[in-house]
Amino acid sequence: NLFDSRVNFPRQKLTEVICVDEVYSKHCGYHKYCFIIYSPQLNKILDVLPSRHQEDLFDYFARIPIEERMSVKYFSMDLYEVYRRVAKIAFPKALICADHFHVIKNLTDFFNSARIRIMKKYEHLKGQNDNWYWLYKKYWKKLLQNPEKLGYKKFRVNRSGMYLDDHQIVDYMLSIDKDLKEGYELLNEYRNFNSCATIYNAEEMLDELIIKFHNSSLPEFIKGYKLLKNWRTEIINSFNRINGFVISNGGMERANRDIKTIIRIGYGYSNFERLRNRIMYIKNEDAAIKYKK
Repeated sequence: NLFDSRVNFPRQKLTEVICVDEVYSKHCGYHKYCFIIYSPQLNKILDVLPSRHQEDLFDYFARIPIEERMSVKYFSMDLYEVYRRVAKIAFPKALICADHFHVIKNLTDFFNSARIRIMKKYEHLKGQNDNWYWLYKKYWKKLLQNPEKLGYKKFRVNRSGMYLDDHQIVDYMLSIDKDLKEGYELLNEYRNFNSCATIYNAEEMLDELIIKFHNSSLPEFIKGYKLLKNWRTEIINSFNRINGFVISNGGMERANRDIKTIIRIGYGYSNFERLRNRIMYIKNEDAAIKYKK
């Protein structure tokens, strides 16, 4: 009651760049997800909504003055189609940007599906106590890692008795199947594009990758081709820079982690306004409480 009487934040003004995302909030007694609006420029939560449904978002943004919405230049989001539809209408002058992390996560999931399918072809090697199978069984997660994060320190691999570093283990796993190697190389080619591309060459580089995904022999990568083609413009837009940084939901994801902690330690919230105020009070450094004598 003391918190409710002294903390009640209005919606914060939209900034040049806004990021949007959702947080699972089923245990808060409302919709399955809360909708979060975040400003990476101010490192602030601008508002929290109890729903991410399309009609609710249209209604919310329609109540914001058109002049304020027209001042938004970049709208960063994950790959949820509803957000793109809302952004195109509510922010007609904003460039919609697809968050890099979510694109790579989806492509990694497609590669992992191919990895599982290919591994099942070699289950007969288990009975033969084959070194390849046991490396694959224990160290398959290294195939999903960015190669730049793999180590060069050798260690003893149990069962085989070999001494290998992370790169040698990956090379050993890729040596048995050309489709697995092709998928691994194509996934990391996209990672390299994501790291090296600029707004000036992103379009050309991405179009080349789209063709490679389309021509891939892995059926799982057809989904990757469709994803890259469908979100082509938004991926290219994300290479624009503000203050030297590309547009992304990195700060938004860190805020989401803290919001999930707030919900968890509160065992859910039956009062959404209290949850909203709690989030904005904790995450915004300039949040002030009402003074009472």
